[in-house]
Amino acid sequence: MTTTQTPPRNRLERETKFLQAIRDRIKNDTGAKATFKRALSGEHHHLRKVYRFTLPYLEGIHERQQDIWIFVACLSIYHDQDSEPAPRSFAKSCLDLHNSSESKGPERRFRTLLDTDLVDIQSPITALVRQIKSKKDKKIPVYYPQLIVDLCFWDHPDQFVQDHWAKTFWRATLPSSKLDEAEP
Repeated sequence: MTTTQTPPRNRLERETKFLQAIRDRIKNDTGAKATFKRALSGEHHHLRKVYRFTLPYLEGIHERQQDIWIFVACLSIYHDQDSEPAPRSFAKSCLDLHNSSESKGPERRFRTLLDTDLVDIQSPITALVRQIKSKKDKKIPVYYPQLIVDLCFWDHPDQFVQDHWAKTFWRATLPSSKLDEAEP
């Protein structure tokens, strides 16, 4: 008897199921959650400790892309959200962070992120997610399934992900309070 794998119904179904499976597997395991958070350091001995939780779900994913999936899983465990947010790009989350602050830091970090190569991307994204998580008064959602897809295409020669993120961040309308400040 042969089995055929049915393709995902929507384009983010596999990513969504992967992240949900990880959350379900470790939901009552504080030690495992701490392991995922430590893996955000990027140190190989911490990353190896999350393989037992993640690799069983990554069959068929190219080995180079598995690192992206694992990194985003670590982020999603660190920045645990009450519910799955509506689909959105990471740029929209960064824009919400920028609009929630008087500081120019989020925009500066975002600009730097757009020029960062994939091999160096974990640190700036982790820093932005830490800032997003710190906004306890304003919950800023991050849609992690889309982040997986975007990072898998980050090194594309056309840089269409970076272009989309830049357009999302700078083309978006300012909140009314910022519009009032911008008027002469």
